Parts: sequence; C-alpha cells; structure tokens
Amino acid sequence: MLWEELSAFNFEESVKECEGVCILPIGCIEKHGNHLPLGTDMYTAQAVCKAAAEREPAIVFPYYFIGQISEARHYPGTVAASHKLLMENLLEMCDEIARNGLKKIVIMSSHGGNGSFLPFFAQEMPRLNRDYCVYTGYISTYSDEQQKTIAELSGTTDFGQHAGMTETAVMMHLRPDLIHMEWQDPAEGTSMERLAEIEAQNLYSGFNWYAKFPAHFAGNPSLASAEIGAAIFDMVVNNTADAIKAVKADTMSPGFVKEFAKFSQNPSRSFEHPHEGDC
Repeated sequence: MLWEELSAFNFEESVKECEGVCILPIGCIEKHGNHLPLGTDMYTAQAVCKAAAEREPAIVFPYYFIGQISEARHYPGTVAASHKLLMENLLEMCDEIARNGLKKIVIMSSHGGNGSFLPFFAQEMPRLNRDYCVYTGYISTYSDEQQKTIAELSGTTDFGQHAGMTETAVMMHLRPDLIHMEWQDPAEGTSMERLAEIEAQNLYSGFNWYAKFPAHFAGNPSLASAEIGAAIFDMVVNNTADAIKAVKADTMSPGFVKEFAKFSQNPSRSFEHPHEGDC
C-alpha cells in the first residue's frame, strides 16, 4: 500500500491490515556514473518497497531523498543537505508516521552512503523517548547463496560498489529508457587507491571514497542485463518482505521502548535487572 494512494477514509483500516508497519524507502539524488540517472536510488527503493509490501502488507511512505551524500556534491544534480537537517527532518517524518498510528518504522536504504547515518539515527532513539520503534536496513544485501546465483548469472564476482553491474542491471529491468551505456567509460570505475595507507590502518578521513573514486562510479557495468536485473530485483524484494515479516513478529522492541524510557528516567535503577512485565 502506497501512503499517497490511500485516502483518509481507509487509512486507519490500512494501518490495522499492515499491523502498524510502515516502510520508509530512503536514498539520495546523486550522480550514478554517467550512464544511470540521478534518481537511480529513488527508482530502485520505490519499486522494491512497493513490491515487498504487496507480498507482506505494509504502508510504504513516499520516497525520501534527503540522504547523506556530501561526497558527491562536486557533481551537477546532487542534492546534499546538511547533516543537521538529515537528522532533524527524518525524525520529524518518523514522528508524523507514528502519529498516524504506525508504530513500527522500517527505514530501507537504497544508498550505501547512508550506511553510517541511519544506524546513528536509530541509536539516538533511546535518548529521544519516542513511543515507536525504528529499524534500519539496506536493500542491496544478499545472502551467500544469492551472491553465488548473481555471480553465475553475470559471470563475475565484481558486483560494483556504485553504478556497477548490479545497480545497472536492476535499472535495465526497471527503467531501460533512462540508461545510456555509451556515456560511460568503464575505466573510471577502477579505484585510484589514494589514501590506501590510511585505510590500511582502519582510519577514515571523510575523503576515503573520493580518494578512490573521484568520478563517483565504482565497478564495471558492461556485463549487466535486464534479465540479471529481474533476478536481482526478485531477490531483494523477497529479502525486504522477509524483513517486514520479522518486524511484525518482533514483540520485544516495543517492550524495550517502554522499559528503557522508564529506567532511563531514574538511572540508579538501571543496575536492577528488569523483570518480565515490570513495565
């Protein structure tokens, strides 16, 4: 169920039907090599979450493009909001989702650059004492068996870190009309290995990605096809549907929300072991 397609008349009933679960698809607007559109994350996230919600009922929030993408603001078309806005705006959206009766919010990212931002956002929730649960996940997460299948279909284990084989294949399946393979030089997708000494020490400077891939393109999309994209799409839809199912079955997190709020108001009691039903 897409939030924007529901009416005020049937919204409350839809919340009950999906057991209070909302998926918020998030990515960003950024360069995806030269061959893919700026909205690649948007098209992927929307399509995956919509299809997953058809398999395991949930309300899908309108696509949310305010993600962490400071490392690509040197390219035209990128929308890079401040980190303060990222946190505050996403919190307000979650507050509004919860105010409308959806107390389990699954933030599914289609953009790797949100990999630090979203877990940190979730880590803030115990301090904020909200009455809802937030879960964060990444759409393009594959099991070992799925990775093996993708490698067999494509003939490569280089799936690409950004605008590479897998992302290109999925977009060939979803929006082939927006792809221009002739605009991309595959050589730009090879790491320049700058700051390798820093990374070797497990250090991060904020420029690690730019140092390796200044063209904001990582991988080789030449082996991508719509057929491979369709197979990958089905995998990630199933994975996302399984995530929704797991969130519905999670009875512990809502209890932790109440329990933690109670104990954090009186920290001296935090040394006591909480008992079942104590909240």
